[in-house]
Amino acid sequence: MMDYIEEKMSSSLTLPSWTPEQATTLHGLRTALSAFELTFGQAQSLSERARVPSEGIPEGVHISCQLALPSSQTPVSIHSNLIQPGEVPIFFYSKLSTPLESFGDAKNNLKVIFHVHGGANVAGHPTEQRYMKFFSRMLHVLAEKCDPQGFSTSIIAAPSYRLATVSENLFPAALQDLFSAYHHLISRGFGAENVTIAGDSSGGNLALVITYIISQSTLPMPGHVVVFSPDADLTYTSSTSVPHDIFPLSIYEACASQYLGGFSPINPLASGAFIPFIESWPKTLVMTGTADNVADSSRRIVSGIKRAGGRAELVEYAELTHGWWMLSIFTQSRDGLERLGDFVHS
Repeated sequence: MMDYIEEKMSSSLTLPSWTPEQATTLHGLRTALSAFELTFGQAQSLSERARVPSEGIPEGVHISCQLALPSSQTPVSIHSNLIQPGEVPIFFYSKLSTPLESFGDAKNNLKVIFHVHGGANVAGHPTEQRYMKFFSRMLHVLAEKCDPQGFSTSIIAAPSYRLATVSENLFPAALQDLFSAYHHLISRGFGAENVTIAGDSSGGNLALVITYIISQSTLPMPGHVVVFSPDADLTYTSSTSVPHDIFPLSIYEACASQYLGGFSPINPLASGAFIPFIESWPKTLVMTGTADNVADSSRRIVSGIKRAGGRAELVEYAELTHGWWMLSIFTQSRDGLERLGDFVHS
């Protein structure tokens, strides 16, 4: 009887466009994520966060790590008496076996995807298996866009920012880290116009917010912004509960509350959807799925940029849930990376 009930429930949560394989994968993710428990009190050390994996690295991908020092130009808006900036591990993904340091002035011509990982501000790391696979797929697409022979002039820089699992890592710790990491790239000779600030889910929100913070600083603005289903309104007042999605809104709300630690979610430093966009905002690509609980913030971001006179593009994939960009069983995942590659090289 229980098997019959579970089958009926799965059937009711399956959208018409999903193949049996896609439906099985999404139902499995939904079941696994329903057991998620928010924790507080433990955090990885800097050495743990900076460790380069010794196994599981996709073939043809080179990973290295650099430590960014706390920026000397951190804006007042993300200063805190309780939370101080620290060193930030940045993981560089490339198809280049030559160390980045040996490129000298040539680094100014490299395309850099500065990618902020997701994880609801409380989980995730740039070298998790899911991100190693995702970045490998991204590099493959970028290599095709750069050179038909496969030589890549694009790299991914993915910072390991502090997660809101202990009091000293709450808001604005992640933003301090991301600003220091971006400053590190610029100070090492990477051309800001060739940098694309990207991110997925909560990382997409952080990508938007750090771009806003950079616009208020003395650092040069990045050339582009690309975000995958950004969780960019931490009030969730405009979010619509979509039963087909893999995350319930309650998980978003609990994680956002822990991350903010009492800071107002309507402040643009918290939620990208409340940023007062300006005409000179970098050209932005936003991609989301229509079966995503937080899809509305993507629409609002693009609308806000366009109202300010900026350039922005919204891509909505029909009947896709949150996390679609990570799932290679969806052809739209490949399409999203193709669009990123074309956008970065436009």
